[in-house]
Amino acid sequence: MNTTIIKTFLCLALFTFVEVRADWPQASGPGYNYVVKGKAATSFSGTAGTNIRWRAKLPNTGQGTPVVYGNRLFVQCHEPISKDTEMSSLTIGLCFDADTGQELWRHEISAARTTDLSSLFSDNTAASAIVTSEIVVFVNVGGCISVFDHQGNQKWTYQWVPFGRHHSRQHEPFIFKNQIIVVKTVHNNLPLSATTKAGSHSLGRGKEYWTHLHAFDLKTGKTNWIAKTGTGCHAASTFGYTKSSKPVIMTGRGGGHQPPEEPFGISRVNALDGSTDWDRGIKGYPSAQNVTFNAHGVYGFVGHDHIVLDPENGDEINRVSLTNNVRITAGYPDYETKTGQQFQPAKKAITYQTNLVVGNYHYFLSHQAGFIGRINLKTEVVEYLQVPLQIVRNKVTHESQILQNTTIPNDMKNADGFRATQDKRNAGSGWGHVSAASPTVVGQHIYLPTMVGTVYVLKWNSPKLDKQALVSISDLGPAGQTWTLSSLAHSKGRLYARTLKELICIEAE
Repeated sequence: MNTTIIKTFLCLALFTFVEVRADWPQASGPGYNYVVKGKAATSFSGTAGTNIRWRAKLPNTGQGTPVVYGNRLFVQCHEPISKDTEMSSLTIGLCFDADTGQELWRHEISAARTTDLSSLFSDNTAASAIVTSEIVVFVNVGGCISVFDHQGNQKWTYQWVPFGRHHSRQHEPFIFKNQIIVVKTVHNNLPLSATTKAGSHSLGRGKEYWTHLHAFDLKTGKTNWIAKTGTGCHAASTFGYTKSSKPVIMTGRGGGHQPPEEPFGISRVNALDGSTDWDRGIKGYPSAQNVTFNAHGVYGFVGHDHIVLDPENGDEINRVSLTNNVRITAGYPDYETKTGQQFQPAKKAITYQTNLVVGNYHYFLSHQAGFIGRINLKTEVVEYLQVPLQIVRNKVTHESQILQNTTIPNDMKNADGFRATQDKRNAGSGWGHVSAASPTVVGQHIYLPTMVGTVYVLKWNSPKLDKQALVSISDLGPAGQTWTLSSLAHSKGRLYARTLKELICIEAE
């Protein structure tokens, strides 16, 4: 299958696109960092219906974050199913009224790669859409970009055959200068067998099979540039500006199962042309994290350490242990705080995709289930707050059961009652070995969702990460029946979430 671009619009010269800061234009929000000013509900329950404005049934499972422009909301799902189903390639791009939850239109987005549904390591819907004032772009990571106007008229599509050595697809598309930035292979003529692990392994790890950042023109579908350096499938690249206002992308390579892109580590890419500003090899770098940065540093996790690189040249300027001499608050609800503690981490990377920098803090969900962590970037103080993994709420009796160290296995059923899953691990807690959703910050609060639909709401700038920082343990729906790998979006004081079964608008009463 060759790479193809299909144009379906007339009078292209008359069609213009302007990069506009939508309410929530991409997974990382208008500021590219999952952080916005404003206010939103700080306690809610999909189980009890507390602070829920509306709910809308979704046709099937999906993972990307909802994106919002004005009164339009866009999200991607896998195709509808009529029986228990494990695998699929076809996805559906949907448009909803953001005020009412009414579905306005839907379109199919076909792709080459067939993947297992609701995978805790991402499926074909893992990439969130992007939206501007004129168009919405859906990316089926199985090998298709499809562009529509807000009325659902298709503008162009771009198709390719992805390299299937790894299941994970963690890059979130974003907008820059009338372009969408995605990750894909450079090779344009891969056989269909390359989409499978068995078929791709026989091809080896050569550079021709590496994945790279690509910039596509939103108006024409033309490839404007391909990044010189490679980007690993586990990495969640981020966009921002240097102290001199240069637009750059921080990207990474490395992680489990030996992805081919090398050297393992972090690179700074010039967002204007895809050239490499610097490459920094980092031994053992687990790229399954947001490559978070600001003007003062590039922040990451290596082993059980937190590292800071100089954003101008990639040199390591700081390294702090995340396990030695830390502050731990545990024992919910009768919390007790102890200092000078030794934190016992899990054997794997200390966090997967759950890290976010806000203010002077770098937050993350620990691989060790039930521990929310943060490091103060100025004082280097490391803190952990232990939280219950799930609160089981009874809508009828209004009673609650606290599950400290376990969760109710998920039914993995869509809104029509059909199981959309293959891997038994998909029904787990969502802590640890999972491509988890990134947190979202609205004003003074950080929202940290987990796969079972639990959402921890904290005051992110609390002087100490203790019981005073924990605002609520909210939920997106009934325990055992709610599954999500999506971040929360924010618009006009509302939060938008999606689960395997439904789309949810959260608004304080």
